Amino acid sequence: MKHKFLIFIFFFYLSLNKTSSNELIKNIQIVHADLIQNNKHNQDFILTGDVHLKYGNYHLFCDKIIYNKKNNQYHGYGNVRLLSGKNKITSHNIEGNFYNFQLSGKVFLYKEKMKLTADIINYNFYKQLFQAIGNVTLFFDKIKLKTSILEYNFILNQIFYKKKSVIYYGDYIISSKEGLFYITKKKVELKHEIKLISKNYTVYANTLEYLFEKKKVNFRNTVIIIQNKNLNNFIYAKKAFFFFQEKMFFFENYISIHYNDQIFRGENLIFDQKKKCGFIKNILLEDLKKKFFLISGHGKFDFYSGILVLEKNPKIIKISKNDFIFVFSKILKISIKKNYEYSIQAFSVKSFFLNESIQGKCDLFNYESLNNYIQFSGTPIFWFQNKQITGKVIYIYSKNENYLDYIIIKNALYTEKINSKEFNQIEGNIITGFFNKGNLLKKVVIKGNINSIIFLYYQGKKIIHRLSCRVLSVFLDSNKKIRKILCEKETHSELIPIHKKTPNPKELLYLPKFSWKKKDKPEQNKKLFIKEIDKYKKESLLEKEEIKTMIKNK
Repeated sequence: MKHKFLIFIFFFYLSLNKTSSNELIKNIQIVHADLIQNNKHNQDFILTGDVHLKYGNYHLFCDKIIYNKKNNQYHGYGNVRLLSGKNKITSHNIEGNFYNFQLSGKVFLYKEKMKLTADIINYNFYKQLFQAIGNVTLFFDKIKLKTSILEYNFILNQIFYKKKSVIYYGDYIISSKEGLFYITKKKVELKHEIKLISKNYTVYANTLEYLFEKKKVNFRNTVIIIQNKNLNNFIYAKKAFFFFQEKMFFFENYISIHYNDQIFRGENLIFDQKKKCGFIKNILLEDLKKKFFLISGHGKFDFYSGILVLEKNPKIIKISKNDFIFVFSKILKISIKKNYEYSIQAFSVKSFFLNESIQGKCDLFNYESLNNYIQFSGTPIFWFQNKQITGKVIYIYSKNENYLDYIIIKNALYTEKINSKEFNQIEGNIITGFFNKGNLLKKVVIKGNINSIIFLYYQGKKIIHRLSCRVLSVFLDSNKKIRKILCEKETHSELIPIHKKTPNPKELLYLPKFSWKKKDKPEQNKKLFIKEIDKYKKESLLEKEEIKTMIKNK
């Protein structure tokens, strides 16, 4: 039997439509109740047994409802269900007044793609929001959220939580202090002490924004991505965003990649995960084991082939004690090989410095991390003080990271300037130069087809010593001047006196391959490079401090 009478009642609306408080006072249709009572003082209405109330499009089901007119409070018990179309909320109890009520006891809320469970839900009609408290679990668009307190604003259609919570999304587990879900915009914003854990890496951040439709994640400020297998391998960036569907990654402002004792720093990194390639600006790469730096205005890389190409003013800088190695070229190419070994090639080398005294230029510079030498090819030229060495190929060998061992030059010509017209010259198939502990040449050995022109002074007279042999050793003193020459095998020597008044032909003064190229000698700018390295080291200290602050439980 259906009964109609005027009663103040509540409802719970789970959509975007606004509900005014005046609409709450309406005719309520009692669809069913096994028993309807009121007490002797006519203060309480009691509905018992399969209670079903209808208000517009809303249906309330429960086992029993008691309504007190005096304090305008009601209390529903047992199998509470509130339905509106496909939207539903269930609980053990419901109580409150017409504008604020509470559901408790295994509360379940269902709305379209959203499902929520909690111990308690408080609803406020005035503010048009509800608050879920205790063991809150939200399921929304493949996201599972677990928190202790959550709020849903119906006017803004937003879900907000402030207590530390955990989100489960696919293979990801994300914890944060605050979160905001925009239902209409299909967007999630997380703030403060964010920790994202996946199978291969862990992410630390203070802000995270996820756009569902675009499959895009934004990090508005510092983000740290750490490899789970090796905590020393990580990415530090000031700003980043990822398109997961397209597998495109963008790092802006500042990025630092730490990987297997190498630090790769730059700006505006673009990485295409599908193609395994990308582009980066303002690059600085530090190898902590080999103790050198690579610097460039921009470059591109391909992980399939394991190649990094630096194209804007690329430089190699290696600092050891008081000496340094510097290579400045048009293009730098780094090839990564197995076991993290690599090769470096520099094309059109404008200048290089092997220490304070040795500098030069060449067409091609090549370094293999497995080897203990550097190769210079394509008409290389070396200068040290007033000396010049040219050849077809030059190899520099080192004892360790700080000391040069020896140098080998093929098809070589050694030239030492005496004055603008006179030069000591030695040519041969192979020249080998040996360095002392101060990285200065102490001895030079020439082998094969040796020809030389050496200017000597004997009893105040200048003499040209023309010499040919199979093996020639030149010993240098502490002032880097020739102090002794030793010839071996098939030696031919000729002494030619020079008179000031007697003109001397060029054939007498110069070997056929002679060429003095002082105008091509590069200028040192050590202070500029050291300044750049110092700036990098200061930034690294600031980076380390921020990493310690963000990763408290590492």
